[in-house]
Parts: sequence; structure tokens; C-alpha cells
Amino acid sequence: MSTLDTQKIQEHLQAFRANPVEMMQQIPPKLDQEGNEVAVASPIGAEDAQTATYSSGRDQLRTGMIEQEKTRAAYAANDNPRNLVDTFTHETLASIESAGLKSARLDEQPWSGDYWATAQGGLSNRYAGCMAYGWKEGFDYIRNHPSKVILGSGSEVWVNELSPAEKYDALVGDASEGLTRASWLKGKAYFEQHGEVPGWFGICHGWSPASYMLPRAKKSVKVVTPGNVSLTFFPCEIKALASLLWAESRPVTRFIGGRCNTEKPAFDPETGRVVTMVNPLIAADYPPEEPLDPEMPPPGTEEISLSSEHWNEETGEVDGRTGGRPTEANCFDTNPGSWHLAMVNQIGVSRRSMIMDASFDYQVWNQPLLGYTYTYFNPQTLQATEVLQEATVTRAAFTSDIFKKYRSPRMASVVGVIMKATYMGENGNEQVHEDVPENDSIIDVYYYYDLELDASGKIIGGEWYTNAHPDFLWTPPKGGRAVSRYEQMVTGAWEAGKPMPASWQAAAKKASAELTPLAAVVEHLLKLANN
Repeated sequence: MSTLDTQKIQEHLQAFRANPVEMMQQIPPKLDQEGNEVAVASPIGAEDAQTATYSSGRDQLRTGMIEQEKTRAAYAANDNPRNLVDTFTHETLASIESAGLKSARLDEQPWSGDYWATAQGGLSNRYAGCMAYGWKEGFDYIRNHPSKVILGSGSEVWVNELSPAEKYDALVGDASEGLTRASWLKGKAYFEQHGEVPGWFGICHGWSPASYMLPRAKKSVKVVTPGNVSLTFFPCEIKALASLLWAESRPVTRFIGGRCNTEKPAFDPETGRVVTMVNPLIAADYPPEEPLDPEMPPPGTEEISLSSEHWNEETGEVDGRTGGRPTEANCFDTNPGSWHLAMVNQIGVSRRSMIMDASFDYQVWNQPLLGYTYTYFNPQTLQATEVLQEATVTRAAFTSDIFKKYRSPRMASVVGVIMKATYMGENGNEQVHEDVPENDSIIDVYYYYDLELDASGKIIGGEWYTNAHPDFLWTPPKGGRAVSRYEQMVTGAWEAGKPMPASWQAAAKKASAELTPLAAVVEHLLKLANN
């Protein structure tokens, strides 16, 4: 991992001191591995990210991914990194340093892929051909150039230009083209209602977990259809099927963080921070000493966040205690303390990726993490330092704390942190016969925040120094598997050079109607691509 740019760090801190409100609104630049700023291609524009359609669409996908929806409004239970990581070992900065975990990078990086935009038909996109852009234009092109004609043409060039879904339907002997039709239907309702399909709809929520839960497709694979037509599945097409499997089969996941469906959340004019309720009873119980009952809210959350009888607008007091202002009930974020402990204990200790989702930063959505490295700054002086002691400020000495009204009552000291998070970006699709890690897109982004420590040095919370930060972290558990509902129908072995068995074909056709590739087929293709 490249080293931290100390000059840029100090320049950023000086700018924050001069105008914290403005700096809180900035979107952190994305950097390549040489430290150069890069324009990350995104189908999401700033205007899109501020709309109710964008917020509700994102939340629909989250709801589909996450079954434990009812616990997501519970602050303490929902922001505890212990509920996310494989192995939780460290909860103090001193122990992290002793373990040599101020920097960590995974030995095997997740693979870059594509989000296969719904506006282009998803996996029905003939990306290698000349299909017109736009849902309606693409759909009409496919109807006027049917895959059955192309498959019967005997032209290897034409067959290669078929979409991953069309190749899959041919492979499993599905004359009704179930996966292709389901892919187009995914955008049909949006098009009929709005006249277009938002460009950011896709399956990045499937690519992200698939990129480290399944192996890389290292090479292209040749297989034959039941009609004895030879098909070549290129690495990007196998990765597409793997991503769709993880997107649509609803595998088990673990998560921390929340959602905010507000188009334009309120900002504190004094700090630029997104306004949230700071309930001292919640803060005092974070992190919880004992696991909380997921059916019950944490102590102190009942009705307080919205009830005027608890909140005094003139004094800013909650039940007689100072502590912030109320806002929309669902506008929660992953606390910097949760973020820091999750990164160290998952990437550094557990040596396995997880996925970050940043609501405020529309250029980052679901991205698998590769590594991190961090250093410190003194929150009082805003001077960068490598020494933990020099970066630690007691509560009494922190006289310039602009976030004072949001602090936990248990905070004894504060430490500033600059973390460079490294994550995998998307790299589009190209018909190449080999896929290697060097082809991946790897991006760095700097996050500035402070960590609140209690009297024993445990990390109990913190404050972000930018509103564009990861607010939602999730991962399938170690050893998790994405499967369709029809895997039990699969019997017999798929022999090399022959069409797949009839039972595989029957199961695949049923799964395709639900826009889900058969896990047995995807895993077999990956096995061939790594043989």
C-alpha cells in the first residue's frame, strides 16, 4: 500500500481549521495507487443523489439484501462492529499499535467487475456488439436481432457478441430465454412509469460480495449447448453471472449502520455536520457491555428523537439534558468509532473483505474494501503526527471542540485519525481471455475523523470531519454461499465437453424466471475458469 501524503494531510487540516463548515461539505477525492486524483466513472450524478427516487431505490435494494430490517433503527445494537466482523480482537488504539495493525492489506484482492446497468438490460446487454443505448432502444434492438437466429448462424463472431444472459439461456437449453426476459423486465416497470430507467440501477450489491466470496474467473471457458453449439464465456461474463447470483438470491449478510431517505438532510450551521439527535442515554450505552436484544430499542431511544415534549427547541435540551437537536428518525450513520474498529478487526485481524456503502458520496456505493493505513492528528491543534500520545487530547484540554454538544458523556479523551481506505472499483467489460489482478481498478480515499476514548482507552465513538463518509458496512459471513431455490434439483455430474445434465437444465430454467442463475452452473464455470 502506498504511503500517506503528509503534505496534503496537513493542507487539509489547515483548511478545516480555517473553514470547517465548507470542508465538511467536500467530497473526498478518489486517488489511484500513485496518489493521482482520478475521475471515478459513476452513473449517479449529484442531482440524482439528492432525489427521493434515488434514496428510496437504494433503500429497496438494501431491504432486499438485509433480512433483519427491523433492527436497523436501533443505534447501539446497529452500530456495534462486533455484529459485523469475523473476529473482534482490538478495541483500543494502543492494542492496535502493539499488534502492528495501523496498516493492513488483504493478501488476495477482490476482483473488479461491472454493475450491469438495468437501463441497458442488465446481463442482457450485448456489450461487445452494437446494441443501442437506453432501455427502450436496447430492447427494440434485441427483438429485431433475436439470439436464436444468431446461434443458428454458425458465426463464432456473432455468437460471441451475445449477452451473458443470452449465452446462459442457450447453455441451459432454455428456448424461452428466461434469464434474458427477466433481465429486461427488471427495467420495464420503471420505463413504463417514467419513460426512462435510472442509469444507476444495477447489481453492484451483487458484484461487491461476489468479488471476494467467489474466486476470480482467470480465463475464458468453452462449453456446448444441448443443441451442440459452442459457446465461449469470457471472464467478465462469468463474473457477471456470479454478481447476479449474489444480487438476486438474498444470501445471509451481517451489517452495521443505517439508512436516510431524506433528500436533503439538515446541517448544523455552526459545524456543517449533519444534524442528529445525541441522546446521552444512548451514548452512555455505546458500545454495549452486553449484547442487546434485537427486538428491543437500546435504553433511552423511546420516542425521544421526535417528541417535542422531550425536546426543548429554545434550549436544545433533551429531558433537561443538553445534547443536540432532533432530526429525521432514520438519519443514522456508522459512527467513526465503529468504522475504525470494523476496519482493523475485519481487514487487519480477520483478513477478509467487507463492503462499504456511502450515502452522502454519490460516487461510491457498494465497494469491497482491500486495505487501509492511518496516522493521527491532534484535534486541538490540527497538527498531524505519527505518535499516539501527541494526538491525544483530554476532554478538559479540548477547548476548540466544535462538536462538543454531540460528545458522549463517557468521553475522557479524543484522538484525531486520518485513514486512507483502499477499495475495489469497477472496470467495465471487455472480451479478453484472461483476467488478472493487475487489470483491477483500485482506489484510495482519505477519511478524517476523531475517536472518543473512555477512561480506560476504549474507543466509544467519534466525529467525522466530512459528511461524505461510509455510513453502512456489510458482509456475508465467512463461508457463506449464494444459492437459488432450485439447487436441490441438480443431480449427476456435468462432464467435460458435453451439455449439462437434464436435471441441471430443468433447475436452471426455474431459477432464471426469478432472475437468478443456478449456483451449480456459476460455480462450475468458475471451476473451469480456474482449472
